[in-house]
Formats: sequence, C-alpha cells, structure tokens
Amino acid sequence: MRFNDAVLGAVLLAFSITIGLWARSFPAIPGQEYGAAVFPTLVAVALGGCALLLILSGLRQGGGVLLFEGWARAPGGYVRILCTIALVIFYILAAKPLGFIPTMTVVLLFTLRMLKTGWLPAIAVALATAIVLQWSFGNFLQVPLPWGILSAWRF
Repeated sequence: MRFNDAVLGAVLLAFSITIGLWARSFPAIPGQEYGAAVFPTLVAVALGGCALLLILSGLRQGGGVLLFEGWARAPGGYVRILCTIALVIFYILAAKPLGFIPTMTVVLLFTLRMLKTGWLPAIAVALATAIVLQWSFGNFLQVPLPWGILSAWRF
C-alpha cells in the first residue's frame, strides 16, 4: 500500500513553500551579496520542482489516493515495515550510550538480513559500512558521531 504520487507531491509542495517562506525570515549577512536564506531557498525550489514532477506523475498514473503494491500483499511486508521503524527507534535510543559503530552495525545487520542477505556478507558489510561512515563523518565532514563504548579506540 502506498499513497498516489500526486498526494505525496502535494505534501512535498506544501513543505517546500513553507521552507521558502521561512527562509525569507533569515537575516542578511553584512557585506555579502547573499545571506543565510540562499541555501534553504535553493532547497525549497528544488524540492518544489520535484514535488511538481511527482504531482504530474501521479495524475498521469491515475488510480485512487491509496495504491496497493505487490509488497503490501506479500507475506511479512508489514512486519518488515514495523521492523524498520523499530530499528530507527533503536538507533535513536542506543547511538549515544553504545556509540555509532555498534549501533549502526546492528541496524545494518538486521536490515540486510531482512533483505535475505547471508549472515557472513551481512556482518561484513554492516561492520565495514559503520566503520567507514564513522571515519568519513569524523574526518571529512567534521561531524562528530558518538563513540560510546568504543571511545578508547577513536581514530
């Protein structure tokens, strides 16, 4: 089950208009030709353009507001949705005390197993991805992710 693209497009269009109007309230930066509102305004324009494309796609597609896809009829489809939501909640609650690497490894491992990936590749991919993300966010983006129980092993 999913919403028609036109419905989602309308919601995104309203959101993009809200972002654009909110960005207008940002103060100007003295001595600059552009201010703090430039990037949010560009995001709002891009999001609005994508929203219009979604609306057009949904109108061309036709159908009702709710569309039932094959995965909605497949056994376990809704269980996988609930598991995904539970994993997001788990990450929110566990990332700070446990740290990013262990928490993201668990989240990715369960996600890959839901996608029927074998145990060994799932463990390898989950662990490698968590380590690479921790390293790249910390070194390139300068965004500190929580170390938690691994704080003695910082790199």
